[in-house]
Amino acid sequence: MLLLLGVSACDTPSGEEPTQEVEEALGFKPNKPEPVINIDRSLMVVDLPTLEAKDSKGNFLFSLQRVLGQLVATSGSNPGLDAAKLYQRIYDTNNTKAGGLVPDGQHCDDEKDASGNPVLNGFPLECPRQEGALADLSKHNPFCSGPNCDPYTPIAIANRFDLAPSNGQTCGQYRIIFAKGSQQSPLETAGNQLLTNRNLLIFEAVLPNPKPASGLKGCAKVAEFWAGLTKIHDPAQRAAELERFFFKGVQGLPAALQWDHFTGEVDPKTGEQLSGQIRSNQFLNDAAGGGLGQPWQLREYNLRRTCSGKAKKQNCKAEVRMVPTGVNPEASLFNDDNTSPRALKFRDPSYAGSFINQVPALALGDPNLFNMNRLGREFNGGQSTSQPALAPGGPPVENDSNYNLVFSPTGPFAQKIKAKLNEIGSSLKPMEIVRRAQSQACAGCHELSTSTAPVFGGAIDANKLGESVVWPDVAQGPEVAPGVRPPAFTQVSDSLLVPTATGVTCNTACTAEPSSCQCAWAVSSALSTIFLPFRRDNMVNYLKSLGKGNPHAMEDEGSSE
Repeated sequence: MLLLLGVSACDTPSGEEPTQEVEEALGFKPNKPEPVINIDRSLMVVDLPTLEAKDSKGNFLFSLQRVLGQLVATSGSNPGLDAAKLYQRIYDTNNTKAGGLVPDGQHCDDEKDASGNPVLNGFPLECPRQEGALADLSKHNPFCSGPNCDPYTPIAIANRFDLAPSNGQTCGQYRIIFAKGSQQSPLETAGNQLLTNRNLLIFEAVLPNPKPASGLKGCAKVAEFWAGLTKIHDPAQRAAELERFFFKGVQGLPAALQWDHFTGEVDPKTGEQLSGQIRSNQFLNDAAGGGLGQPWQLREYNLRRTCSGKAKKQNCKAEVRMVPTGVNPEASLFNDDNTSPRALKFRDPSYAGSFINQVPALALGDPNLFNMNRLGREFNGGQSTSQPALAPGGPPVENDSNYNLVFSPTGPFAQKIKAKLNEIGSSLKPMEIVRRAQSQACAGCHELSTSTAPVFGGAIDANKLGESVVWPDVAQGPEVAPGVRPPAFTQVSDSLLVPTATGVTCNTACTAEPSSCQCAWAVSSALSTIFLPFRRDNMVNYLKSLGKGNPHAMEDEGSSE
């Protein structure tokens, strides 16, 4: 099997449920044919022939313009809103109101603290960010190549059925990941050659359960659709099926790409996420383009609509909201010197949403199952910075997401964590629990929990999580010297293509004809060796639990294009 695969921004398995919970929810039925899932076809699609497939008119099936246009078409509001203006609204949130281009949009200084500093959810927010320049479509058109163009390339399509909760409220998340180039797309250059001026945009749709009364069994058609891709050998045919899933809907299911699937809604009773989000992995630290000396940073966006008038004659307005970054508690809460009411609540064992009550889930033995999903949302920071030190090799830096540098392993907070560990019979140390929490934050999974964390201002040994668990590294980035590609910042590489067949060279001559270019976007060993096999097994166990075997099983799981 070709394990070149992975996911992007903030895609640690923080929302995964233990496989045994799926079996218990469905009633495991043994002695059925073992389902077969090909990871490259049914879980994570990164091959160029599929991602760059075209329709009969020569239009790309999975272009950024088409994805944004689909969301606009399903927004039910805003005459005049189109794909370009939706993109503009997303990135204008990185501008101040005075410097913004969308007068009625959200801006990063809309919320301020008592001193007049920009905040989000009451936590500090870097404002403005250079990504605000992307809102100027005259200089940064995302849908063209050439001067004043910032073309995007799809680098992965991800099946996150594993994020379906055991109560079956939803059927998981389904994602398309795009990477930005400058004048030429990463596809056109056979991998992004830029060290800076980079940006990734991830659409993470939550698919509702078509039969919620049936619990997780109601998601059978979703799992069977993705399993069915395994036996389709032709990438063009697989692309056509994926296009139906995302844009039209299959087997009575709604299209995955709909405005209402990105609102970020959470069930207040169960705490389960009912709708998805858009995330951005931002690094426009480009001096030639007016760079602000910025670090890599991850931000999160929701789609909303506000309506007025009576039901039959409502006037609705579509909105983009930059929101606190999910499951990313702000670093200052880990500092014993912070005695604010919110920090004390964060450490209070009597509050169900406190960090202390996430310790049992963080102490699990399998890194696939680490999570702090029930952490109170009031603790989430407005941003997640994965590069505290601007200069590589600079000293460790305290920032919004660098938990390891502000936590005292001998302080009163550590003693509360230790008491919880003793209660559950765990031999882990408080520092190891905090390192595990770091791995669940966007900044952690993308840099600050990896072996190269100290290079970018993180802590030494941040990847050593106790009980012999070592958090794995991210994907290789751009070439900084001949043959040298350090792993940093992304799980899917927008810089490196790898051949999927013997004798293929992934150069611009190949990518000029992507339908026949047998190359794929390379990603981290974390995904290929740990997380994707777990997700495959999760889906296999689900299909077995249905008692049907796998009607779509192929003979050779190891085959690939």
